[in-house]
Amino acid sequence: MEETIWSGIGIILFVVAIIWLIVTLSRKINKALKKSAEILNFQTDIPRNILRKKKIFGELDGYKCEVEVYTRSHGRSSTTYVSFYAYFPNSLDMGIKINWKGEIDGDDEHLTELFIERNDSKIEEAQKTLRRLRVSDTVVNSRKILFIKYYKPEEIVNTMHEVLNLAKSLK
Repeated sequence: MEETIWSGIGIILFVVAIIWLIVTLSRKINKALKKSAEILNFQTDIPRNILRKKKIFGELDGYKCEVEVYTRSHGRSSTTYVSFYAYFPNSLDMGIKINWKGEIDGDDEHLTELFIERNDSKIEEAQKTLRRLRVSDTVVNSRKILFIKYYKPEEIVNTMHEVLNLAKSLK
């Protein structure tokens, strides 16, 4: 009987500790996003609900930019990601798609070859630091798993600038 009570108390303490950790980390990322938004002069969309998508957005050098933090469920587990977006002011209109594996696809073979010729080295270099890099006619996107380093506003700001600089360099 006494063993059952102690195991029940242990389980309750474990669950409380997990909930406390989730709430604490949610507050930390909210604080980092707000500070990043201040630095970048972005607007914030950070709901009080810890399970909802958090977003900061604005414009840098004529490019619409966003940073999103969201959680995806994978059956019994889930992963929290941070995504950085830089939208081109005007579409490239080449039918270009570069998926997160680095595979380039395009609607027009000639335009695709020209794009690869001009930008392949830039994209390969960017893939060293920007994980899950995806490029299309309208956006450059990098998605990363939310690690502790992104609880620092300067890391969010630096990564947003890396994505923006890549978008600005593509032709």
